[in-house]
Amino acid sequence: MFRITPQENVGAPKGSRLRRVIRWGVLTCVTALLYIAALVATMPASALRDLGTIPPQVTALYGTIWQGSAGLIGGYTIDWDVRLRDLALLRLRADLAVHGTDTQLFGAATLSRRAAVMTDVAGRAGPGLLKLVPNLAVDRCNTRAIIDIARIGLLPGQAMVQGRVDIGAGTCTEANGRINPVPAMTVTLTSAGSDAQAVLTAQGATLAEVTVTGDRRLQLTLQPEGAALIPGLPTGAPIMLEFPF
Repeated sequence: MFRITPQENVGAPKGSRLRRVIRWGVLTCVTALLYIAALVATMPASALRDLGTIPPQVTALYGTIWQGSAGLIGGYTIDWDVRLRDLALLRLRADLAVHGTDTQLFGAATLSRRAAVMTDVAGRAGPGLLKLVPNLAVDRCNTRAIIDIARIGLLPGQAMVQGRVDIGAGTCTEANGRINPVPAMTVTLTSAGSDAQAVLTAQGATLAEVTVTGDRRLQLTLQPEGAALIPGLPTGAPIMLEFPF
């Protein structure tokens, strides 16, 4: 007598083996992803030197690429703490802090494929930060700035800024030793439509205006009162510059 095995019994062993293969494949992929994530999470900040060009102002790197700090010339440091949960939204968000003997600044930065925004930038900035700017004609200053910027950024077709910077009176010494007085000044930061604007004033007079447009153009207008503070510049009429970036 012949006996025919039901079709479902014949296929069962193959289906069971297939499920085991899938389970092992998924487990292997998850393990590999966790291993890679652990490597990235613990990657030292010094690895940034191998991933890109580090500015000459950076003297040392500490911690990891997700939570670390960079030493700068003049004894300043920049600390960062990346919020990993934002990576799921395809953006990089980090809390930032700049420390120094005359500087304490805090804020947050968000970077995505098409936008760069900083928010809640606040604190004080000292004159020693000028040493971080290369080829600056000014050798040193003794002024201080109080910074309170709610947001500043570039988005597709839009530039935005909102805040205020108050600069105390003092003096600046040029590289040739010439000392120039600096009045107390205020930078008012506002947005209008798709443009961002900064207006520099002193004692009620407008010294300069800077506009960043949504189509990536920078427009600078230096008023005669502002030009008078910079030796060698003509003061007969406003100086206007515009260039794309």
